[in-house]
Amino acid sequence: MSSKQSLHKSADLRLQVVSLSRNNSFSGTVDQPPNRRDEFKKPARIIAVTHFLPFAVSVSEETPDEPYQWNVSRRKGHTAMYAGIRSLVENQDIDCTQLGWIGYYQDLNGNEHTCESLSDESRFNIVKALEPYHAVPVFVDKDDAHGHYEGYSKQILWPLLHYMSWSDSHPVQPKWWSSYQRVNKIFASALTSICNDDDIIWVHDYHLLLLPELIRSALPLATIGFFLHSPFPSSELFRSLPQRKEILYGMLGSTSIGFQTYSYARHFLSSCTRVLGLESSPTGIDNKGNMVAIGVFPIGIDSKSVQKRRSLPSVEIKMKSLREMFSNKLIIIGRDRLDEVAGIKQKLEAFERFLEMYPKYQNNVVLIQVTQPGQTRQPRLESKISELVTSINSNYGSLEFMPVLYHHTFLDSDEYMALLNIADLCLITVIRDGMNTGSLEYVVCQQDKHSPLILSEFTGTAGSVSGAIQINPWDYEAVAQAIDTAFSMTPEEKTVRYEQMYKHVMSHDAQYWANSFVEDLRATALAGQSNTETPCLDSALIIKDFAQARRRLIMLDYDGTLTPITNIPAEALPPPEMLVALEKLCADQRNFVCVISGRDRQFLELHLGGIKGLALSGEHGSFIRYPGGEWINLLDQMDMGWKDEVMSIFQFFTERTAGSTIEAKETSITWHFRNADPEYGEFQAKECMNHLEDSVVSKLPVEILVGKKCLEVRPISVNKGEIVKRLMGTHPEQWDFVACAGDDKTDEDMFRALRTMQRSIGKTRANSDDPSLQEPPHYFTITVGPADKKSAAAWHVTSSQKIVETLTDLAAVE
Repeated sequence: MSSKQSLHKSADLRLQVVSLSRNNSFSGTVDQPPNRRDEFKKPARIIAVTHFLPFAVSVSEETPDEPYQWNVSRRKGHTAMYAGIRSLVENQDIDCTQLGWIGYYQDLNGNEHTCESLSDESRFNIVKALEPYHAVPVFVDKDDAHGHYEGYSKQILWPLLHYMSWSDSHPVQPKWWSSYQRVNKIFASALTSICNDDDIIWVHDYHLLLLPELIRSALPLATIGFFLHSPFPSSELFRSLPQRKEILYGMLGSTSIGFQTYSYARHFLSSCTRVLGLESSPTGIDNKGNMVAIGVFPIGIDSKSVQKRRSLPSVEIKMKSLREMFSNKLIIIGRDRLDEVAGIKQKLEAFERFLEMYPKYQNNVVLIQVTQPGQTRQPRLESKISELVTSINSNYGSLEFMPVLYHHTFLDSDEYMALLNIADLCLITVIRDGMNTGSLEYVVCQQDKHSPLILSEFTGTAGSVSGAIQINPWDYEAVAQAIDTAFSMTPEEKTVRYEQMYKHVMSHDAQYWANSFVEDLRATALAGQSNTETPCLDSALIIKDFAQARRRLIMLDYDGTLTPITNIPAEALPPPEMLVALEKLCADQRNFVCVISGRDRQFLELHLGGIKGLALSGEHGSFIRYPGGEWINLLDQMDMGWKDEVMSIFQFFTERTAGSTIEAKETSITWHFRNADPEYGEFQAKECMNHLEDSVVSKLPVEILVGKKCLEVRPISVNKGEIVKRLMGTHPEQWDFVACAGDDKTDEDMFRALRTMQRSIGKTRANSDDPSLQEPPHYFTITVGPADKKSAAAWHVTSSQKIVETLTDLAAVE
């Protein structure tokens, strides 16, 4: 049964969404990740998740009373997004399901009502009515719907994403955030109830920013794409949001995140670095070992549909009427939402300046400005616009002619197409916008006239429509000059500019946008599947092998392995349960335990030196202390003259990087920038590393070690792998159980050393005359981090607490 056919079968699950009582349907485990490469090659279903479904329902006249039957119609708004998704649904080679909130229904009198008052059978009939459209409805109660959409989404997120302060709108209600969280959870429950392991999930826009992480929690192996249709503000503004971390982590549950422009993507990367302290590159973010891809995908329109609409006979009639009304006049068209970010006030100011600077256009140019309701009522803005319109018409108009025709209403589709067809200029002055698709519709409608387009540089389309005249809407005089330039263009220049725009708009339409994003998401997910995941440590197996072994060697890193990483290194103290486990293990004569750390020997002696029988190694293998012995400097004969030069470089960068510190050890020097500004700290670290490589590393026998928020310079012959070889001894085959655990790049030296030795030891033991040595040794190399972390280790655990728990289990073995 196909997923499209199964919608009816799973319809009863849609009615359970509000209760959130359904068990998680995911049955796979991270411990044994399946090989999904072959599965991924199959045509996977795409589930497109939007806040509103692109459909609305109304009661059928055949059922005036419940249970109702339903009529389905297309919802207005978000035309570009819905067109892109519809292109996937209508593609015969793609299985695409749409999931979203059904919103309010209309009764026979045209009044709107919430669906929560409907009977189960009426709601079930909604599910059935939407099946032919491959759509699954989500039901949300009235209070949560209002708090989520009218509250947090429109009063908090939308203003913030468009560089406005939410305090300028309405007082913040704490319940809005609670509603926003609940609605995202409702969507997650609805989605996981129909989702298969190999489905591709595509989440849209700021209403569902928490959804990717919620899906990831339920379906760890899911392929999740997220696309933000609005701008993303600079980190300086975004970090003022109280729920900034929750929002960012919610988005980072995705496999891939798409933005309209590179600047929006760059702002998001900066926020992740500054707010969360994550490492990033221009193409992705390292979210605790999981690489989240970042891409730019400018949205397009359904250009073929616009072409058909502009040529309708009803549009021709409207065009004829408008030409008669504005005969011998140059027409400037503008259509915007009544929001501050739409730049209507700036447009009117610039138009007034244009009439003042170029008197020849007075009585010859008309600006037809159409507005429709914005995100919220803004009385002050409405009043200011009304004042400007009155001022312009009073100063430059007459009883026979008004230079500004201002219509605050939803415009009929035929009238809109007619205006776009006959316009001599389209003027867009938005001060912040996601992708202003009106400019693209204008280009499609100008196939006959080739009229120019003036476009604000702050629109998402500015970087794509190269033939437009770009302006700064705050510079009224420059906008006025641009209008004169547009009207003064020769037909040849108009044609050249228009052909550039038309070619781009037609080739980069909504279908191209949707296909590009989905194919990129497929490629990203497939690349991720090709990476071999490290299985989760098998606790039962390591305990069994440990119990059977006679000679056991255990080697452990300290920071990030035995204790969690902390911003202040001095606060990373050993937990009591870890000390107890180490004491018990060291008390067993069959065990040899060593902590191999980057810490200096004073720290190790202070916190671990009291454990009888414990060996210690400090400064990444520079020093070692065997049980009951003294510290041995393994670099005693090495020239340390390089330290002064490195110290001066580190001091230079410390003075210029607030929050950074220098840790001078006996055999190495470390520069820490964990407490510095995350983005600036990373930048300075790269600059410092380049300087060290040019002036020190190229001349002296030292190397740079890039750690977690630190740079360490040490002798090239020092690393933890050399300590592992020393501890294994001249007869490494003596150990029939070896466990080694670490969390960062310095510990990979240990894992690689053990991997190399394991191969040779296996052959040695197999050829031994001693029957007790003929069994292969049991090696457990364990990295702390996610399963897809690149490591030479054979096993992984998710946290340092898991390491401590494992040591406790081993210590309990008799």
